Amino acid sequence: MAKGRKKQKRPLSAAAAAQRPKTAKRKPRKDKPTSPRTVRRAAVLVAVLAPLLMVGLMVLAVDPDHSAPFTVLAVLVLIASLGGLMVVRAAGWVLWPGVLLGVLLLALPTTIVRAEVLAQRGERIEMVVTEAHSSKDRSGRVSWSCAIRRADGKPLPHPKYQGEGCTGSSSVGTTTPVLVDPDGWAPPASADLDLAFLHGGVYALGGLSLLWVLLVSAAARRSLRDSRAAAPA
Repeated sequence: MAKGRKKQKRPLSAAAAAQRPKTAKRKPRKDKPTSPRTVRRAAVLVAVLAPLLMVGLMVLAVDPDHSAPFTVLAVLVLIASLGGLMVVRAAGWVLWPGVLLGVLLLALPTTIVRAEVLAQRGERIEMVVTEAHSSKDRSGRVSWSCAIRRADGKPLPHPKYQGEGCTGSSSVGTTTPVLVDPDGWAPPASADLDLAFLHGGVYALGGLSLLWVLLVSAAARRSLRDSRAAAPA
């Protein structure tokens, strides 16, 4: 018998083939569409609660003592809101505009409220730089943060500062004017900070919240229209 010749399998007899169990073909699973009632409830919750919670939590995050926990909670609310948005409209273009609006709703409140607080009740004081610390980001850019104290010796709620007058180790021992919040809600800022253009941020924040509501409403209307079209006559 020649080497390398493969052994051929014997064909099954008709009786054996009949007794052999047949594997049933699985039908492709169809996802059950979301009910209109669920779409309406999710749309109301996401449209109303999401911007209120995100903006409210980021306003509370203005205080440096509580910034981290409130920021984490706000991010979790954004993730849950995007999940709810996908319940309202599981397909299409709705997710990426929701991500963009959600990120802006997280980023703007802290800066806007901090500027408003300093503009309304900020006090201009002289501060002395006591320490300077450098840090590098991923691009290699160096930034400085300084420990400060009031020149008049009064207590300072948040003795950390970044801005004009904190530019390196040579800043230690120098005196620089800064804006501080006497109640300590907003951290110190440069006295040369232009706060005028930030007043319009309140209107921008309201406009973003309105865009979020319109986005969720448009997604819900589209889903309800599709469900009515797919319903049997």
